[in-house]
Amino acid sequence: MTWLIDLFTKPSVGQQVVAIALTAAVGLMVGKIKVKGISLGGAGALFVGILLGHLGLRVEGNVLHFIQEFGLILFVYTIGMQVGPGFMDSIRRHGLVLNILSTSIVLLGVVVTLCLYFFTDMHNNVPVLIGMLCGAVTNTPSLGAANSAFAAAGVDTSLTGIGYAVAYPFGVIGIILVMILVRIIFRQDPAKAADKYTAEIAAHSKEIESCSLMVDNQNLYGTALKDIPNLISSGVVVTRLLRGESIFTPNGKTVIEQGDKLHIVGMPEAVAAMEKIIGKRLEKPITTFASDTAKPIQVKSILVTNKKILGRTIGSLALAERYGVNISRVVRSGFKFTGRLDLRIKFADKLMVVGPAEGIEAAAKELGNSLTALDHPEVLPAFLGIFLGVIVGSIPIALPGMPTPLKLGLAGGPLIVSILLSRKRKIGPLNFFMANSANLMLREFGLTLFLSCVGLNAGIKFFDVLLNGDGLYYMGLAALITFLPLAIVATIGHLVFKVNYLSLCGVLAGATTDPPALAFANGQANSEAVNIGYASVYPLTMLLRILSGQVLAILLLQAM
Repeated sequence: MTWLIDLFTKPSVGQQVVAIALTAAVGLMVGKIKVKGISLGGAGALFVGILLGHLGLRVEGNVLHFIQEFGLILFVYTIGMQVGPGFMDSIRRHGLVLNILSTSIVLLGVVVTLCLYFFTDMHNNVPVLIGMLCGAVTNTPSLGAANSAFAAAGVDTSLTGIGYAVAYPFGVIGIILVMILVRIIFRQDPAKAADKYTAEIAAHSKEIESCSLMVDNQNLYGTALKDIPNLISSGVVVTRLLRGESIFTPNGKTVIEQGDKLHIVGMPEAVAAMEKIIGKRLEKPITTFASDTAKPIQVKSILVTNKKILGRTIGSLALAERYGVNISRVVRSGFKFTGRLDLRIKFADKLMVVGPAEGIEAAAKELGNSLTALDHPEVLPAFLGIFLGVIVGSIPIALPGMPTPLKLGLAGGPLIVSILLSRKRKIGPLNFFMANSANLMLREFGLTLFLSCVGLNAGIKFFDVLLNGDGLYYMGLAALITFLPLAIVATIGHLVFKVNYLSLCGVLAGATTDPPALAFANGQANSEAVNIGYASVYPLTMLLRILSGQVLAILLLQAM
């Protein structure tokens, strides 16, 4: 058994791997334990690392630092790949109010931290203070960004890990506490909030709609579909045409005849405009009519996986002319678009195709429609994206009033680059798309590596600071960073902006990028309001958290 003891005690590559793997594995198991429906999740690796580090488990300093930073890069890169496609769309689609509230939470957290710096003795321990800020809002990437700034200045980053760890528990509990207090003080009923949200969405729906129109405008008789005024520019798609007893899929060259009935798909305003141009809406859609044609119309969802057609417009594919099928809708990263002719195709788009069975089958072969392609992610674009992210993160940016140039660092650089690449999706032969399964795997892997290393490093001093030092004092100060911004913004959001209670809970969880809080908020009522609020503010909040942590670290270091 000597060899087994040596494996755990004597420095070697195997010992380093065993130490980190043990910390990660036990941490993940601890993170799955739920108490009243709340679990630590990935943060379990942090606290197990602290315990094992305290008990004497060690990893060589350079190895620990490399694995920690590499884990952080994987984590933030995959976050960018996930949120990038919907980054601007979420802001445009759900308005600026929710993002203003979440941004206010971030800025108020910085203000409270600065107050602690100026009005307490925390100016003597800046690394712990910054760690407290990151832990108070349960945001790991901001800790990584701050650590990068401290490491560049030669500051002991184990202190930030201590601050993060002592602040983290109330960081989770405090968010939920604010949700409960808002619910009690303002007498909010989650079930009624869910019903109210549903009613508001129905009243202001911008979802794609479809209807059938009778061609009453005699000026259109003998006119090709593509020549109907404003049809193409509005993005409305004519998916089916009923002539007599036969239904078929038309194309742009199809000539309208008297008695024709058209089925159109588009945004509500565009559909209403076409109704005025073409004719009155039919009570019964023509899609319910029986067809005596030998080629009955079908509807099928097709996945775009053929790399040769990426970047081409729907119009250039000429599917209607070649196969007799039309694209009515496009679903991309959870957002729906009409199949307008100028819309460019991207990898993993889901196209709703209407037409005869054989035409749909031929179109599917051309578009790819291969789930296997999603199961085999391309590794080259990922490494290239990380390479570019590290370079961008290393560029010094001189800002007015900043004593030293700002660098996005190993957290900010890969995040910005991955957001841009995921929105572009294709550059030359490279496809910057990452399937959800691969993204989640790499993200959790990177996060676990990062937190395990932070814990092992912080564990060397953690219990000494907690039991013999100022640990409880730090906890109390960190609670202020958690509670005050959330409580202030939640009150303003409810009283001033009249934000729906469930949407507000989603904003609070998203502004702290906290999954346990999101789970608690979702458990209050069956409504999509929470998830939409969370997703709407998450991308911008994550970016602001990373940048604010690093900028504050640099400024306070210079002031020491």
